[in-house]
Amino acid sequence: MKIILSILLMALPFSIMAQRAVALTEKEMKDLVGNWTGTMVYTGGDKEKVQVTFQTKLEVVDMKDSLIFNFIHTDPAGKQLIEKNSFRIYEDGNRLSFDSAQFDIVDTRRRGIRVTIIAEREGVENFRSADFQEMINLGPGILNYTKGIRYMDMSETYFIRKRVTLTKTK
Repeated sequence: MKIILSILLMALPFSIMAQRAVALTEKEMKDLVGNWTGTMVYTGGDKEKVQVTFQTKLEVVDMKDSLIFNFIHTDPAGKQLIEKNSFRIYEDGNRLSFDSAQFDIVDTRRRGIRVTIIAEREGVENFRSADFQEMINLGPGILNYTKGIRYMDMSETYFIRKRVTLTKTK
């Protein structure tokens, strides 16, 4: 009995790690299709130390092999910013394309019915080397997206450039 219990306890961490690495399912991708509303908080860079909250509407369209995200952000003065991005997770499940860039998926976490995808890439912003991080949290009727940046010459932590919080309307 002790041997069986020991084997089960030793296998538990491996089964937890295996569950954590499960990629986004086809159903979870299709559940994103529809209309969403919420807010986007944008934080400016070095020269523009400002934070602006936009009202956001999103329409997600199924294109079979990817999703199209049609954003309309409205600033406090009523000016609209229209943004269109495609979202695709590659078949091997370790890369995604979003916001016109290719990212390596570094982690996929599941908490009950919610999924968090963390993806990173190297790049340049304002002539400085930087790491970009996209964190996408989704669940039934909820979609949160955070864009973080870490400058190679400054910090070990990411600062949040853009945070989008949405709920599904239909």
